[in-house]
Amino acid sequence: MRHLTQNSLNRTWLILIGLTLLTTAIAESSALTTVSVTAITLIVIVKGRLIIREYMDMKSANPVLYWALIAYMVLFSTAMPLSFLFG
Repeated sequence: MRHLTQNSLNRTWLILIGLTLLTTAIAESSALTTVSVTAITLIVIVKGRLIIREYMDMKSANPVLYWALIAYMVLFSTAMPLSFLFG
């Protein structure tokens, strides 16, 4: 197991798997409430940031482009649950 965590992409992959399992557990544990939808949305934002930073290798990109992509991801990640809650 130690050799899996020496590479940053492997660590990120393991974190993404864990967050996916957590999201599944939240979604399957109860009816979708405001709290569970908010928790899932926050997990999606964290996962998106990890993917943008590590797998798209944006950590060395122009900061304006990096933060614009993060803002785009956060905007659309929060728009979907808001439409679910208020739609």
